[in-house]
Amino acid sequence: NLDTVGAAIKRPLRYAIAVTAMASANVPGHISALTKHCNGVLSRDELFQYTELSRESLLKMVATIGAPRVINGTAALMETLDESIRKTLPELSRRNKDEYNYETVHQRGVDLWRGVYSKQADKLESKIHAWYPDLIEVIQTDLYGRLLSDSRILDEKSTELCTIGSLIPINVPAQLKSHVLGAGRLGASADEIAAATALAETVCAHANSTHYQSL
Repeated sequence: NLDTVGAAIKRPLRYAIAVTAMASANVPGHISALTKHCNGVLSRDELFQYTELSRESLLKMVATIGAPRVINGTAALMETLDESIRKTLPELSRRNKDEYNYETVHQRGVDLWRGVYSKQADKLESKIHAWYPDLIEVIQTDLYGRLLSDSRILDEKSTELCTIGSLIPINVPAQLKSHVLGAGRLGASADEIAAATALAETVCAHANSTHYQSL
């Protein structure tokens, strides 16, 4: 049960982490079922927050799970969401060319990179640069800078909790360990990290089930 295992995290973010894990596990039907549940049990304010947090987390997790699963997850969320909430959501992109200054975005990405990886940041940067200089440039500028460090909807701590949720279904233990440590460095408590982990593990345990209500 998501509410039991995720109790250390407030409900809208708790469900957004679950949505992220469901998209990562490629079970968009579970997202539809969870959203139907949320339509019925959340207040309007909570449902709005759930939607905003979930959409933003899915967008940011292009960095971890890729666009196809993010698109499928977002479609499942929005096609099931209460129509009255859909009408209250912003119609224009928050991200546009007017706010994209390379130096600012790149530095923001580097700052977040160092916040997540701490003493290992420079070593990891050098290693990836040696593999392919373009890779570290895209990671730090486009993924960490433009995507992950944007805190208008999801702050850095919450983003790391969602990142944990996205990584568990795709079985990348080295990256998971880094982001568990990174979440702690950015202010997440041990209970919050354990809850995000348990949410994703619960999603994985149900990933092959059609009994969506059991979530």
